[in-house]
Amino acid sequence: MAGLKKVLTMILACGLVASAAASLAAAQVIHHPRPDSPLSDRVDWAFQEAGKASLAKGFWIGFSIRRLMGEHSYIGSHFRGSDDRKLSLEELLYGRKTAAEKKISEEQAIKEAADKALASADRGQPEQKVAKDIAILLQFATAAARQPEMVTISNISLSVSLQSLPLLWLGPAEDTASVSLLKKYYDKAATERMKKTVLQAIALHQNAALVVPLLESVLKGRESVKIRADAAAFLGEQNNGRALEILIRTVRTDASLEVRKNAVWGLTEMDLPAAVDALIDFARNFPEKDIRTEAVEGLAERATQQTVRALEQIVFNDKETEVQTHAVHALADLPSKEGLPYLIRIAKTHTNPEIRKAAIHSLGDMNDPAAIQALVDIVKGKL
Repeated sequence: MAGLKKVLTMILACGLVASAAASLAAAQVIHHPRPDSPLSDRVDWAFQEAGKASLAKGFWIGFSIRRLMGEHSYIGSHFRGSDDRKLSLEELLYGRKTAAEKKISEEQAIKEAADKALASADRGQPEQKVAKDIAILLQFATAAARQPEMVTISNISLSVSLQSLPLLWLGPAEDTASVSLLKKYYDKAATERMKKTVLQAIALHQNAALVVPLLESVLKGRESVKIRADAAAFLGEQNNGRALEILIRTVRTDASLEVRKNAVWGLTEMDLPAAVDALIDFARNFPEKDIRTEAVEGLAERATQQTVRALEQIVFNDKETEVQTHAVHALADLPSKEGLPYLIRIAKTHTNPEIRKAAIHSLGDMNDPAAIQALVDIVKGKL
């Protein structure tokens, strides 16, 4: 084979004169000739091409959106094999690297990623966000079936299982057109599983003016508790003031504990000072133990003086041992060992033996000289 990229180039250069069936069988991918045309037109084209090819076993229609995400974070699965034959979606679309090129680039990427991750961890900083291409892949049984049977979401840098079915690739899509298309599939989805996946795909778009009202309507509507809980968690991805208001209200008023807990988790995902304030308020003052616990666990993601002080106060002041224990674990989970001096104080002075034991166990897991010395002092009775 002369290389997938060369084959695809030849297909496009010929204006798709060869039969769609032959092209799809040879390359497994066929690109839309005008990826800058409206998405709805490209989708119609894909169904027309699938109809011409008589794809009895089904096919995929795919397009991409751009999303800011952590440089070490990915959506999807990486399918590893015992050899070098497993292609990433990017390689499948745009050309396969040689084994040597792939090995060098992957090893270098892994080394650079490790260096950056270590540097970020040492500084206690969140990972840098970069723009990445996310593929949204829709599997259809036939050209006449306009409702997908499966939706797969993945970074194009990862490998994707296409189940040996051809892929009609439409290119990049703007948020407005993409959300509009996916909303139609959501409204007609026959199963809860399909609704959850399509809703996740919608939530990945970062145009808050489009996504937040849609997620709010799902959250306030008559969907199942699981769907509504997903909508609450997904709102946290929007990092938006309106989404923040909705989540705070949901924690306080929704009838479902699962939905309320997911709303707290959504607050954890937000990079907004007001979201941290809300988490601290819920962790300290909410009357329901499960919500206080969820908020405490969320504070473990935030290593600031404000959150550390709040966690220490919860350890000493909350009326439930379970919540206090979660706060101990949250202190232990803070990056850069920010919680170490507080854990030492708790281990030496807390009046509840269960809490002291939790702090001692956490100190034992930290592998830090100060933690070891604190344990030695406790053994010798130097409190």
